[in-house]
Amino acid sequence: MGKKIFEVYLAKEDVPNNEAYAKLELPASPWELWDAMEKVRLKDGEALYMEIDDYYAFEYLAPHLEELDISLNELNDLAARLATLDEVQGIAFEGLFSMEVQKKVNANGGIITMQDMRDLAVSVKTDCYHVVDAADDAQLGRFYAENDFVPELEGISDAVFEMLDFAGIGRMMRCSENGVFVNSLYVLRDGELTTAPPVQKTLPEKPGYLFRLTLGLCPDFGGDRTAVLDLPASEEALAAAQEQLGTLNWENTAVLNYDGILPNAAVFADLPSELEEFNAFTKAARDIPRSELSKLKALLEQFEVRDIETALFLTEHLADYILTPEISSPQEAALDQLCFIMDREEAVRLIPYVNLFNYGETVIHADNAALTSYGLLHRADYEPMLSPIQQKQEKEMTMQ
Repeated sequence: MGKKIFEVYLAKEDVPNNEAYAKLELPASPWELWDAMEKVRLKDGEALYMEIDDYYAFEYLAPHLEELDISLNELNDLAARLATLDEVQGIAFEGLFSMEVQKKVNANGGIITMQDMRDLAVSVKTDCYHVVDAADDAQLGRFYAENDFVPELEGISDAVFEMLDFAGIGRMMRCSENGVFVNSLYVLRDGELTTAPPVQKTLPEKPGYLFRLTLGLCPDFGGDRTAVLDLPASEEALAAAQEQLGTLNWENTAVLNYDGILPNAAVFADLPSELEEFNAFTKAARDIPRSELSKLKALLEQFEVRDIETALFLTEHLADYILTPEISSPQEAALDQLCFIMDREEAVRLIPYVNLFNYGETVIHADNAALTSYGLLHRADYEPMLSPIQQKQEKEMTMQ
């Protein structure tokens, strides 16, 4: 729910016929990171391929990030720090970054490291720099002259003052200070940078919570109260959150942040007004074996679920479906089918003479299956996959 800093594409590196991938906006929450890895489905010994598709407001970082061997967790940490910067801090970051690049150039090479970028993101929240409202050397020179930063000009008349070469003064000061212009502002560093704490390359452990909401009181009701609510929650926990927020009505609050083992769950729930119904859904999700959660994610995606009632219905019918995470493409579906109907060695000999894509498409269609972000999904009885609404109608007709 925060600012987008990067969009990344994740996939397996150099795995033929595999089309498992994930697109992820950074910064991402802990569960969003793990969900992306679930979509990629890395196995032991397989390498993760990561490419930044969009830099949004930080396009100037592209040439430098592309040179670095960085992990998803390191990039996400940088994105999280950049996402918290206000407008002035963002301008200061770009300015300080430009200075660091020039410093490396002047030192005959060297590259900007991930640690350098993280240090800068931390430092712009300190007082190690100044930002001046000056778009060019002339405006900068006038600023310095008017504010007594040039002792040699002390005591001159107003008429002589207006005849000064402000552009020359500004250029002289900028070069001596190694300052830079960014978006019609001048950035000057005048203190030491702060070192950011280290960050691990690997992903953090999976969160201890299943679903977490950060709620805040709506501005119309005054105050800046917030409450963190882990779901599923007891009646006592819900009441305690309302007391902390100072309201008995969920409609008076707003969702400031969401994270959950089902990252898209907030899409089909009208939160916070449906919070109690959503709490019931999280209880159902909690009781599902972890091995079945990928199947629920696939079903929510396949049927484009947009309401809690339908999501709850699917939690009760998981046994009606089969998810095969190992299959991510028509080619893999074809290989799986060939190895099923004949000896594996015979299948391997046959593969060079088979159009795997077309054959796989035929297999998927014949099984009434669909490729999802989590694998190949089909009904256990191989009948067509009806939408949850159609399933309900069919069940009602059968009962009649």
